[in-house]
Amino acid sequence: MNLKLLSASFGAILLSIHTSFGQVTENPKVEESSAPYVKIKKVELTDNNTIIHLQFIDEKPQRPQFRSQPRQFPIPDSRIPPLQQQSQSQIWLDPETRLYKPGEIDKKFKFIRAENITTTTRMKVANGDTVDFVAYFERLTPGIEEFDFYEGRSSGGNQSWNFYGIHIKNPLKKEPAKAAKPAAKTPEPVKKPAAKPLAKAPEKPAVAKKDAEMAVLKGTVYNAKTKAPIGAQISYTEGGDTLQIRSSSGKYSVGVAGNEKYKFRVHARGFYGTSFNLTPADSTDKSFAQDIYLTPLSTGETILLPNIYFETSKYTLLPESYEELNRLVDVMSDSPTVKIRVEGHTDNVGDFDKNLELSRQRAESVKNYLVEKGIEGSRIEAKGYGGTRPITKGSEEERKKNRRVEFVITDM
Repeated sequence: MNLKLLSASFGAILLSIHTSFGQVTENPKVEESSAPYVKIKKVELTDNNTIIHLQFIDEKPQRPQFRSQPRQFPIPDSRIPPLQQQSQSQIWLDPETRLYKPGEIDKKFKFIRAENITTTTRMKVANGDTVDFVAYFERLTPGIEEFDFYEGRSSGGNQSWNFYGIHIKNPLKKEPAKAAKPAAKTPEPVKKPAAKPLAKAPEKPAVAKKDAEMAVLKGTVYNAKTKAPIGAQISYTEGGDTLQIRSSSGKYSVGVAGNEKYKFRVHARGFYGTSFNLTPADSTDKSFAQDIYLTPLSTGETILLPNIYFETSKYTLLPESYEELNRLVDVMSDSPTVKIRVEGHTDNVGDFDKNLELSRQRAESVKNYLVEKGIEGSRIEAKGYGGTRPITKGSEEERKKNRRVEFVITDM
């Protein structure tokens, strides 16, 4: 009996230890990752840390995989060597890695230490080997049950290990109701008048001002034709880091810092993407609303290229046009069966024939750029209409809208 009682007590102690250790999520759901050969096996939450158990698998026969991003070319991970060049992989974990709450840049949790992987030098791994390693971070705030693991931006041929939308168990803590204490112990306030120097506390709002500089950008991404919400991916740069938000419902919310300048890029499969800028410091508002309408890619659809610029009265493309043109390059690369007609337009001021020729040359310049970026010329037709198809006949400022470049999807 004593032995059984001892065993039962020992089991209860173990259970108590496990309970106090914190929340454990085995094989958490990850919505997206940049490196398929690195897996998150478990996430533990203790009183002080977020502990992430990861596994690297060197699968030599597989080709390096890529993580596509809007308007960015995929980058192979140099930590997986080409089959012909190396017999070993080299891995490490960047100590600048941190955890984020998606869409809230002020909610970040710093890296503390790692086990079984280096953070300053490269560690060699033989082909076919598996490495289990652990990363310790600051403790996620209770209630955050989805977070991003962000190692950094891909650069110099290295692709960082980033995981987006990691789902774990991390419920809000319920504060136990405290019983009211007897009033008998209240005489001590008599001593507190001497604490008047605390009047200096008003200085603390100066620290809080940094939080006050944060604002929120929110809105919904819609199908421009049906006005129905669509799932989309929004990327932006904050403090040198490229961050992403994915929304299956189309609704999004982003925390933005008042001292930053932002460029947001919006991408949805089957739609022509867009971008917009935001400088929170230009406004006293702490909340910004920005609904976004994307045009679906379908045969016969005419889509304006909004940021195409040429030298005055010439057909030479200016560098400011490249970002918009690269977006079109990405669309045509992602959809190799799509064929388009690039259409150039001018206003109706000046010689009719010269305007017609200038619009044709500008359309040809756009086509040539796409071809230089690897799009087959047979998929692109170029045509100029001069001033024959105006979209407005108002003031001089409004007539500037007639000087434009569009493309029409001729085949899917």
